[in-house]
Amino acid sequence: MIEKHNFHWKEGFFYGFPIKRELFAELAKELDTKQVVSVTGLRRTGKSTLLKQLADHLMSVEKIPRENILFYSFDEEQPKIQEIIKEYQARTGKDISKKIEKDVSITGTTNPEGETGVSNETDKIFVFLDEVQKLEGWQDQVKYYYDNYANIKFFISGSSSLFIRKHTRESLAGRIREFILPPLSFREFLSFRGKKELAEKPLMFEDSLKTEFLLYQKRQFVEIISESEEKAGQYVQTLLEKVVYHDIPKVFPIGNEDLLMRILKIIAANPGMLSDYESLSKDLGISRATLSNYFFYLEESFLIIKLYNFSANLLSSEKKMKRFYLSSTSFYAALNNGMDEPKIVENLVAANTDAKHFWRTPQKYEVDVILESNGKITPIEVKYRNSIPSKDLKNLARFAEKFGVSTAFAITKDSFGKDEFELRDGKKLNIILVPAWSFLLEIPKEN
Repeated sequence: MIEKHNFHWKEGFFYGFPIKRELFAELAKELDTKQVVSVTGLRRTGKSTLLKQLADHLMSVEKIPRENILFYSFDEEQPKIQEIIKEYQARTGKDISKKIEKDVSITGTTNPEGETGVSNETDKIFVFLDEVQKLEGWQDQVKYYYDNYANIKFFISGSSSLFIRKHTRESLAGRIREFILPPLSFREFLSFRGKKELAEKPLMFEDSLKTEFLLYQKRQFVEIISESEEKAGQYVQTLLEKVVYHDIPKVFPIGNEDLLMRILKIIAANPGMLSDYESLSKDLGISRATLSNYFFYLEESFLIIKLYNFSANLLSSEKKMKRFYLSSTSFYAALNNGMDEPKIVENLVAANTDAKHFWRTPQKYEVDVILESNGKITPIEVKYRNSIPSKDLKNLARFAEKFGVSTAFAITKDSFGKDEFELRDGKKLNIILVPAWSFLLEIPKEN
């Protein structure tokens, strides 16, 4: 049952995925911790590959014995974890109840790849469980081994945020660290395209970066980074259908999957649309509560993202209006025949910054994206053109006056520059004008 999932048990075998996602470094830091580590995210973002890269890292860098690494995917069959571990012990002769012996701890040292090393624990077992949400009752089974076998370290992955988080709150509270693997960033896209040097010397390769940025807008999945527009469109169409018609109904009580797809198309036609459940529910012929649930299902399945209207009291923000974008602009090819590039770029900025807020007043003054990190507030306005008169940046100044901000960004098409506003309180607002392709290479993110 488990041998086909563990090719690495063969001497000399490595899974061999040389290019790593940015999240890999964060996960490598967790190898020496006790907590269960979960990786969730949309289908095809590379969660399984990440787990296998961690297995390669353990064998090649940390020198963990191959038989101390157990991998299992629940994609096809869903045996109990107890059955998997029982077979693992029978095949390898490992005693999972054996006390860990720490001869020399190398925790906190740096290995050749520059990551923090794991302790030299000769009997520590690393268990990787892929697509764990397909196993009923997985959380209690993991909890049992976590609480009773100190030498087992679990990494789990899944494609449903709610399915993972709901059960971790119930059974694994305080025992788990959660990470989300998003679609490719622009920098990652360049790495997988074999053009990492462009990102390292952006001013030298500005023309090439502009060309790559156009490709990136529709290709944020590793398998389509070099595909034609037609093949990329077919790929994301299949992905969307798999999530909408197969994955979501398995987790959520869905009465009409076609309606989910229709909502996605509405968002694709109106990226950054304000949530007006009342009128939209009437147009779709469903109740407001049902519509709200369907938006929630799409968000928890990583197909859309939600931004709240910013307030100095972030708790009150969640009670105000919301905006929705697609989680990846790759989806526009399958959901919307027309591509409004300025709106696509606005969507890219919202998704790539992990933004949680926008800003809009009753007078309809608004700013596209507001980032809040460690008490610092950064407003970002997308003006995807080259000539931007100062009057088009006045909303950034209005926001700065209200919230005491001194720096803001305006996202352009190709232009670099700076603008300065004298605020009514006598302070100044510095607005940094930066092209979208450059901004996405050095992107600030919300913590």
